[in-house]
Amino acid sequence: MNEAVLKERLKIIAVEKSTTLNKVWKQLLLERFLARLSDSPYQDKLIFKGGLLLAQYIAINRETIDIDFLMTKIKSEMGNIEKVIKEVAATNSADGFFFTWFSAEELSQPHMEYTGFRVTLNAQFGKMQDKIQVDIGIGDVVVPIETTFTPFEYKGKPIFAGEISLYVYPPEAIFAEKLETIISKGAINSRMKDYHDLLVMIREPNFLDTEKLTHTIQATFNRRGTPMSLSINFDSAGIQTLQALWSNHLRGLGTFRERLNLPDQVNDVINEINDWIKIITIPRDQI
Repeated sequence: MNEAVLKERLKIIAVEKSTTLNKVWKQLLLERFLARLSDSPYQDKLIFKGGLLLAQYIAINRETIDIDFLMTKIKSEMGNIEKVIKEVAATNSADGFFFTWFSAEELSQPHMEYTGFRVTLNAQFGKMQDKIQVDIGIGDVVVPIETTFTPFEYKGKPIFAGEISLYVYPPEAIFAEKLETIISKGAINSRMKDYHDLLVMIREPNFLDTEKLTHTIQATFNRRGTPMSLSINFDSAGIQTLQALWSNHLRGLGTFRERLNLPDQVNDVINEINDWIKIITIPRDQI
């Protein structure tokens, strides 16, 4: 497939999805990196997580611009990170895309003993060039599940052949980590996507297994040293800070906001989440 054909197909997909060509192009780049991981020796060592994964499970109707992984079974040193990502990027694929190393930096993980890493890669298809971001977390423990994703489709068929098989976070682990981040960071957490994603998850029928979720929340909070208080609470100053961030988040969603029926007031978001998590019962001797 040449550049002109790909661009024309992406334009049609963008119209069908009520989004922009650039956003569809970005999503395709992230998918093609995941396809390489699927075919690499590191498939079980980079556990797929985060917003891009959640968007594979359910419709979250927000843009995801990077890929998140938990790295396991590999020593967390910059040299190892570079080796792993370069090898994944170089994994042979017949799709015509090329990924090359651009830069890397350490990321602070306040809740963890270890730092994380952010890698930026050059991406190219013909004369089309861009960059993608890969965030790698270290130190969390999760029991991943293996799942298969269908690649981007054009007129009901994948643009590029081949399924993408990865080890991924279960939905309950995504929920638990986002909830812990909201509670532990409080009003200094500017990531409104955490609130957005929790709300979307609890509204999705039969998406979360409450028994699994209870155990996963308990394990996540204990491992990160966060007191087991399953309620999101802020004073008036905190709510005011969050409201400004939430309003900005809603503006950025455009028409997707209406599809999700998201509240205008962040306090309503918090109340809806708090009401839902009352079903989570942690034994008193575990609190």
